[in-house]
Parts: sequence; C-alpha cells; structure tokens
Amino acid sequence: MKYKTYFRLVLVTLAATGLTACATTPTTSFSDAVADDLALVDDPVREGDEAARRGNYENALKSYLLALTSQEQADPEVWFRIGAVCTHIGRTQQALRAYLEVLKLVPDHAGALEGAGLEYMELRATAEAREHLTAAIEVDPDLWRAHNALGILADRENDHGSAISHFANALAINVNSPMLLNNIGYSRYLSGNLEQAARDFYKATELQPDYLPAWSNLGLVYARQGWYSDAVSMLGRSVDTPVAFNNVGYIASENGDLQEAEQLLSEAIRLSPTYYKDAYQNLAMVRGQIRSEGVLPRIDPRLGLVQALDHSADRTGALAIVSPEAQ
Repeated sequence: MKYKTYFRLVLVTLAATGLTACATTPTTSFSDAVADDLALVDDPVREGDEAARRGNYENALKSYLLALTSQEQADPEVWFRIGAVCTHIGRTQQALRAYLEVLKLVPDHAGALEGAGLEYMELRATAEAREHLTAAIEVDPDLWRAHNALGILADRENDHGSAISHFANALAINVNSPMLLNNIGYSRYLSGNLEQAARDFYKATELQPDYLPAWSNLGLVYARQGWYSDAVSMLGRSVDTPVAFNNVGYIASENGDLQEAEQLLSEAIRLSPTYYKDAYQNLAMVRGQIRSEGVLPRIDPRLGLVQALDHSADRTGALAIVSPEAQ
C-alpha cells in the first residue's frame, strides 16, 4: 500500500545569495496542517490533535509520545504527527528522526519522505535530501513542496533547466503561489532569460502585491536591462530608498553605464540619513573608472530622482537578489 501525505506540511526553504528566493521554515499555522478527517487512533492521539489545533505544541508532543508508549506496535501516523509538529516549531533534528521512524515502518510513506527530504535540506545534507524528495514524488507526484525543493537543489548545481521543470510541476499543482513564481523566475534569471523572469516576478506581485521578494527581484532584473529609474522604484518597495539607489547604481556600474552609476550612487548618499559606507565605496570605484577611461562625468536628467516607497531594511553592500524558497 502506498501512503500519501495525511498531514499538510507547510515548509519554506533556503536563502541563497543573488536573486531573491529560499528558507525551510513553516509559513502557515499548524492547525491548518491537521486534516479534519484524520483517523484518531486512541485518546492520547485525540488529545494531541486537539492540543495542536490550539497551538499547544508541547502538550501535543507529550500526548503523541504517550500514545506511542501505550501501543504494542508503533503507529507510523503518530510518528508522522510528531514530525509535523517538530517541523513547525523548528526542531529539525527531532523532526527528521520522527520521519525516519515512519519510514522504518512504512518505507513508501510519501509525507515522511517529503518531510525527511526537507529537513535534510535544512541540514545541508544535499544527497540525502534529493534521495528522499525524489522518492516522495515517485509515490505521490502531487507533492508540490518536494518539486519546489528539488528545483532549489537543481539551481544550486547550476542545472537551471531541471530547476525550471520542477518549479513548473509545482506550479501546476499550486497554481496561485507567488513564492513558486518567484522561484521559477529566479531560475530563468540565472539561465539568462531576463524577459520571462520579469514576467514571473511581475505575476507574483499581481497575485500578492505585498510579496517583497518578487518586487526586489523585478527591480534588479530591470536594472540589469538598464531601466534604472523603474528599477529604483520597484526596489524601493522592499528596501530602504538609499539602498535601492545604491544597488541599482552598483548594477549600472557592472553594466558599464558609469555616468548613470555615479548619479545613482550620489543620490544614495544624499538620501541616507547616516554615513553610507557602501555607497561611498561604490561611488569612489565608479569615479576611479571614469577617470581611468576618460569618461566625462555628467548628470543625466532623464533618470530623475525617483521617490520610492520607504521601507526600512538593513543596509548591505551586496545585492539582495531574492533566491528560491522551499515551503
């Protein structure tokens, strides 16, 4: 008998540097993950389910462990409940152990294969994660989180074609996920398809207007294409305005547009309420290039000084391209 997922696990994954996308943390309440039609084995299990619905996860775990000790043969679904609760509260090692206990009893339990794979990802155990996630979708092809996680693993190995295929499979199952659109856009960005990446990021913002990773990535894609004014406006939705000017200015310098870079970086410094070390360093680098290449500095009025939405964020010299999430 092939077991599919009885609990609805909700996991998110790993942040990578570069475009914005990934992390392995729960994003919805565990009460959503407890199926109403789940068979109740005995009173401790029932009490554990009720405690989980109330958000009392410690009592839920105690009840499930009590159920296990009272059973002549351990019920894999009780171990699975323990894994789901531990996943939700961030106890990676305990969650992994619980899923592996399930697999000792039911080797083709799709939910436990997926859960173990996602926990192995959290532990950076790539080979084990891929093995379990691949086995999970062989048992149940509709596990979109497993497809999503396999896409992230493929991107890490620069196999963007496989990553796009996995994200597309995930989107076919979970069609209105801004996170998945952001993830597939990230893969397309890495593969050089900036036009389609921008479409994916934009669609993610249409589905969820406050989904900041997609706005950030869309701004950086625009900057790569030389649309600096629009790029600053979009980045300003997810980072502090001076940071948006600094990041776009940095990309402009990488694009070879030194005059525009100088203007953008100067504006980052002007708008920053405190000394902005990264912008000063980037501006010094750009002015050094201008002098060495004999380019006369000028201010391009077409760029304008775009007043982006001002959301506070930690400043960083590195570009915060948002990479895939594995929920």
